[in-house]
Amino acid sequence: MQIRTIHRYVSLVFAALWVFQAATGCLIVFRWDIDDVGVAGSRAAFQAERLGARLDSLVLKPDTHVSSVWSANNSASRFDIFYSRADTDRTLRVDGQGEPLRDRRNDTLSDGNIFDRLSDLHMALMLGDAGRAFLGISGLLLLTNIGLGLKLAWPRTGQWLKALGRPKGKAAVPLLHGWHRTAGLWIALPAFITVSAGVLLAFDDGLEGLFKAEIPAPAITAPSMGDQIKPSVALTAALAPYPGATLSGFSLPGEDTPWYKVRLRAKGEMPRIWGLTTVYIDAHDGRVLSAYDARQAHGPARLMLDTIYPLHTGQIGGIAGRILQLLIGVWLMAMAGLGISLWWTRKRLTNKKSAS
Repeated sequence: MQIRTIHRYVSLVFAALWVFQAATGCLIVFRWDIDDVGVAGSRAAFQAERLGARLDSLVLKPDTHVSSVWSANNSASRFDIFYSRADTDRTLRVDGQGEPLRDRRNDTLSDGNIFDRLSDLHMALMLGDAGRAFLGISGLLLLTNIGLGLKLAWPRTGQWLKALGRPKGKAAVPLLHGWHRTAGLWIALPAFITVSAGVLLAFDDGLEGLFKAEIPAPAITAPSMGDQIKPSVALTAALAPYPGATLSGFSLPGEDTPWYKVRLRAKGEMPRIWGLTTVYIDAHDGRVLSAYDARQAHGPARLMLDTIYPLHTGQIGGIAGRILQLLIGVWLMAMAGLGISLWWTRKRLTNKKSAS
């Protein structure tokens, strides 16, 4: 079977899924910024003592169970506290000093919840691990199709300027073909990198095990005794070895995890909204059980795994990187539209000739 035929029919079969992936990706590239603008109030800088005091007060409430805290914007000036009350999951948005800004239910589509649904659809079609695996496989097919398209579009020696320029002519078929080829040549390489990172993300848990590159969690040797320390104490202990670091994520102890897991964005760390420096604090005596400094070399496999998320989301390049990711998503939708239009136009002309 010819390369052109394979490229055409794989595109037709998976076009709807790929367009859906591109569209949801475009909608969530700036999700944090859009949601942040929609919440009125302070953007006070992160202060560990005051934010910790807010967590302490929530944890002490008898009808409230706090599970985790995550930074809600790139400047770490707002945080989302995930908790449950009366069998209802909720999210409390606070500023960097712990002052409440928004308290929402998580079972609605209002107050920014729509972005959580879109993210789940983009990453797993809301089907959990099965959805992630399915999208990973579809991503591999997309990579193959981009490669086939590049092979078909690759210009001959001396024809690059013409191939990258604006297509000429007025007839529908050559014009659609020209734009499809030109657009493909311009954006195919960055799109290939972005999709590759997305495929790796879909299988990142398996890759960690395959390459033995997991971020080490503490080993439970014997249960610690005594009352749990306050969240503020754990937060202060985690930040102490990393001057200037800001909080990215904070998970409270569970039955099988008798520690606080604290994610930080340390100074000099790879650009991303949520830092990857990770500290585990004993929930009973405040000791540092283990720590992962994302700024240090941990081998090529771990470096790859640390890079694929900020690469796929564009966060590694700041605002410019995220704008590029938005353009890649628009490009993929445009390529699908041009390809389908080209196929349909050719088919219609063929049918007319056969009828005549």
